[in-house]
Amino acid sequence: MFAKWLRRPFQIGTITPSGRALSRRMAAHATIEHDGAVVELGGGTGVITAALLARGIAPERLISVECDAELAALLRHRFPAITVEEGDAANLRQMLAASGHSQAATVVSGLPLLGMSGSVQERILGAVFDVLAPGGRMVQFTYGPAMPARARIVEQMKLRAACVGYVLLNVPPARVWSFERT
Repeated sequence: MFAKWLRRPFQIGTITPSGRALSRRMAAHATIEHDGAVVELGGGTGVITAALLARGIAPERLISVECDAELAALLRHRFPAITVEEGDAANLRQMLAASGHSQAATVVSGLPLLGMSGSVQERILGAVFDVLAPGGRMVQFTYGPAMPARARIVEQMKLRAACVGYVLLNVPPARVWSFERT
């Protein structure tokens, strides 16, 4: 992970995978009651994937999106029953359609949003809320003290953002945020 992070620090958010406590917290805040896929953005090594499956999400409902070819291959190997889409999270509608889904019940994101430009954040959040079912939410973690998306974008998209948890038992400590339409 460290070598990948050195090559692409804004695509790989950290040199260590998310911890179990953070993964469980992320999975706990996912809204899985609605119809549709459960989407994970930035599947990485699969720690959050495992927590989502442990929460009881059916593997055929879970779609993990990963832009790194090696990590996507690792996810396919570790979790052969889920769908792994390799590509840009901004193409979420096409990825869902390719796997037979029209909407997402929830989106759980491990993407390093804080390090992304406003235009990239806007593309990704736009794609997420384009496919998210009414009442669904996006769950995002960040290592920073501030909201992981630019306030201007959250306001323009009419989203409600709330910090829903702190995970001190993670290296580094993390905050979990929830984003929903107002």
